[in-house]
Amino acid sequence: MTILPVEVPDGLFQGAVVTNDQPGYDQARAVWNGLIDRHPRAIIRCAGPDDVRAGVQFAHAHDLPIAVRGGGHSVAGHGTVDDGIVLDLRDLDAVDSESGGHTVRAGGGATWGAVDAITQRDERAVPGGVFSRTGIAGLALGGGYGWIRNSFGLSARSLRDAELVTADGRILASVADEDPDLLWALRGGGGNFGVVTAFTFDTHPVPARGYFLFVVHDAESGRAAAGLRLFRDFCAVAPPSVSMLAFLGRVPAGAEGYEPDAVGRQFIGFGGLFLGDADEGRELLRPLHEFGTPLLDVTGEMAYTDVQKVFDEDYPDGARYYWKSTNVRALTDEAIDTLAAAAIAAPSELSTIDIWHTMGAAAEPFDGAFLPSPAPYLVNPEANWIAPEDDAANIGWARGLVAALAPLSDGSRYLNFAGFNEDGDAEMSASFRRNLTRLEEVKRRWDPENLFRLNQNVKP
Repeated sequence: MTILPVEVPDGLFQGAVVTNDQPGYDQARAVWNGLIDRHPRAIIRCAGPDDVRAGVQFAHAHDLPIAVRGGGHSVAGHGTVDDGIVLDLRDLDAVDSESGGHTVRAGGGATWGAVDAITQRDERAVPGGVFSRTGIAGLALGGGYGWIRNSFGLSARSLRDAELVTADGRILASVADEDPDLLWALRGGGGNFGVVTAFTFDTHPVPARGYFLFVVHDAESGRAAAGLRLFRDFCAVAPPSVSMLAFLGRVPAGAEGYEPDAVGRQFIGFGGLFLGDADEGRELLRPLHEFGTPLLDVTGEMAYTDVQKVFDEDYPDGARYYWKSTNVRALTDEAIDTLAAAAIAAPSELSTIDIWHTMGAAAEPFDGAFLPSPAPYLVNPEANWIAPEDDAANIGWARGLVAALAPLSDGSRYLNFAGFNEDGDAEMSASFRRNLTRLEEVKRRWDPENLFRLNQNVKP
């Protein structure tokens, strides 16, 4: 059993401090990804920025590694650490609409579902993810792909300001006022520069209801490849008012909404939210909707807040997850055949291969560290499984697909989907490209000792 090197002084923290000799420790240390099983010396349930500052100073003084937990949904497990300190922000979850709804301020422990609930009161939204229980912090700091990306860009692009606790224990009420370069770095540069205790985002006009395509077609007998070719042809002419996602897999036992005889069948699914007139969206998306025999179809007008929850049941707490990605220059016939074969070979019926189409605002460089890839397709094998004895097979499957696509890729990753960041410096260089030098300069200025290194790490 590891213990803290010294007693925590009474009154140092307003929030609870949970150590491994206390009831509730296992619950407090648990994160969403069941593959991540770490044992911190203490979890500090931060009540505010002062607790975060005290935690940073305590960890630094006693040479303990620091992990920052926002929503706790980091696939790579960056929100926890063995034998160190977890700064748990889940109680910093307040969300407030500002400037007549044109900006929103959200605590570092808030989720996208909470942000959507507030911004949609004014029929506005911040580009978020596709899973409502994802924390805003990790997603936005690492980029942020979602259903409105092609219209308004990634989450990081909409980051207007932040409250930050720095490595030297300062609380910056406004990063924008303190250092514009630091704000630039937070827009996609990860958690390298401090602990963000509050985010301020610009919001964008998004109606309460939109036309949402979500259909899962039978893909037996080679139909997956045919569906991907249709998807490729559609994306070649699609407007930025729709953000498309194709996904391959097979129907798992117990999946809701499917007939019993669908279990085990290969599928290709299409998802896309059209921002505009519903009839126009219906006609635009008709070829994808009518491609084949639906195994599941919830296509139609849908509340934006419900669109954001459509995948929520697919990613339960405690299952095992390993997600990797690569940006692909074109969906060539070779790439399509590789994807279709990999879907059949997946060791777990819970796994999928997701293909995100990026264009419009999602493909445009902006004033931030995140540098969009010129490759228009982000391929993301999601290895999802239950049993620990299946770890090696599932991780190997995801890595194998990324390796197979390497000749068709520009070499970059979406760093929120980068496995365990095991590719190290080469991955960072290929993904940040020309922005890496500037990121390193900001890192040297604000965290020269690399105190905040449990992330997609930029080394000072």
